[in-house]
Amino acid sequence: MQRRHHRPALGSLLVMLAFMLLAGCNPKPKAPALLDEPVFQSDEGFRFLVPEGWIIAARGNVPPGHLDKERLLVQYLRTDSDAQATLEVSVADLPEDANLAAYLSGPSYSARQWKQIGSQEKLEAGGRPGDRYRFTARINNAVVDKEVTAFRRGGRVYFFTLLFPHAEATAPEQIRRAIGRLVWTK
Repeated sequence: MQRRHHRPALGSLLVMLAFMLLAGCNPKPKAPALLDEPVFQSDEGFRFLVPEGWIIAARGNVPPGHLDKERLLVQYLRTDSDAQATLEVSVADLPEDANLAAYLSGPSYSARQWKQIGSQEKLEAGGRPGDRYRFTARINNAVVDKEVTAFRRGGRVYFFTLLFPHAEATAPEQIRRAIGRLVWTK
């Protein structure tokens, strides 16, 4: 009796090869590169000059369509001072009549509630009107301030949120200058 060698059929081999290639090429979500560049350029249509001594710590992508929650665009940390400070730029889809002061005073950044300091300030940056809010809270036995500059554009609200120690004065000045030079590209 003659012995036959069993070889996989060419078609089966091609199917297995195609499966392995597809499995290895499965696109996975990929975070944007963290590059310390002097200018932050957002895919959302704005750019600003990053203050000296601030480094990028995180960057996010905004999915297409309606946003179900606030999304981070970029986060910067100040490195040239003993007093830590963080700038986060984020975006949310909120109704035109949404009370931004109430939205911003809610729980965030390990604080249960933020107390508004003073009243909202009207401003303009890059030809667009905006509002600046200031809040304070106690986090881990330290008094922390949160200054948020918000711009509404086409159903979206862009938040420039600065967190810093209560007695710190230079971080707000640096970020206000950066926001003052904001350029809207779309």
